[in-house]
Amino acid sequence: MKKQILKLFQLERVVKKYKNQIIVFLILIIGGFVGYQVNSYLEEQKLIETNQAYNKLLRNSSDLTALHTLKENKPLFKLYLLHTANGDIKKLKQASQGVGIVANIAKYELAVLNGDKKEIENYSLTLDAIYKDLALLNLERLYLQNGNHKKAVEIEKQIEDEDIQKIVKILIHYGIVK
Repeated sequence: MKKQILKLFQLERVVKKYKNQIIVFLILIIGGFVGYQVNSYLEEQKLIETNQAYNKLLRNSSDLTALHTLKENKPLFKLYLLHTANGDIKKLKQASQGVGIVANIAKYELAVLNGDKKEIENYSLTLDAIYKDLALLNLERLYLQNGNHKKAVEIEKQIEDEDIQKIVKILIHYGIVK
């Protein structure tokens, strides 16, 4: 019991000696927590605002205030561009800038839309190509259109997806080309 009382007095001396430092430390901890919560709230509100702007633009593409709000959130703006591109090369080029899933899909669509063999082949060779097998299918189709049956057969061996392989085999076998 005596030891506990002595420890309590020692603790009291430490608290008196470092009172200001302890108060500053507690204020910093509380301030950091409050700041984190405020920042999280503001980010969430900004996300809600940009999502609402995205939905408004999907309903009314001429809403300039919603477009301006959406431009502040680059990934969502790129998704909007990809969604509304419908073959618009300018929008696809803008959406294909950078990295990420949306940019990857936009790069694929741009390559196929241009019908450039080199561009499609470059896309299919990238490690993160989402539509690699579809790009190879389109590349194979282009080679068949140009009468390069040998190159089309080489591309068939690179395709991993079984369903796309079946389509490619039919294209090669029957020479069906659009």
